[in-house]
Amino acid sequence: MTPRSLFNVILKILGIFLIKDLLFIIPQFIIAIIPNGSSSTSVMEIIGFLSIDLIVLSACAFLPYFLIFKTEVVVEKLKLYKGFDQETIPMNVHRSTIINISIIIIGGLLISEQIPTCLHQVYVYFQEKKLYNQKAPNPVYIYLSLVKIAIGLFLITGQRQIVNFIEKQRKK
Repeated sequence: MTPRSLFNVILKILGIFLIKDLLFIIPQFIIAIIPNGSSSTSVMEIIGFLSIDLIVLSACAFLPYFLIFKTEVVVEKLKLYKGFDQETIPMNVHRSTIINISIIIIGGLLISEQIPTCLHQVYVYFQEKKLYNQKAPNPVYIYLSLVKIAIGLFLITGQRQIVNFIEKQRKK
């Protein structure tokens, strides 16, 4: 494996990790744009908040795209392959296997982080429901944790399709 191909794999793994974070931002973005019942915010303030959120969301989507599908451009611009003594790095693992393993690890970390969070949110939900009998608590954080667990499960079960998609885009 050459230094260039090693950095290609590392940048693709980083891009996949950033996609995971992007998938966390989208539900939070949706929650933020839902009106909270407060009529004190003006339409201009809401438009301003939405435009800032869209700019941030676009920037968060732009970086993983470049790291996964345009890795050659990133490696070339940053000259990451320069300064190595060896022309090849002795490693007998294929690029798709490394990406495959990293997707499984990211999915596993996601699930292991979110199961306790989801259980805590369910506990808090029932505590609030017990404490405030007349007002139903907001279950949105439970849904958010469940979505994150589903994303983790998708990463683990669909890792082969994800790797095939990345490799197909690389060959184009």
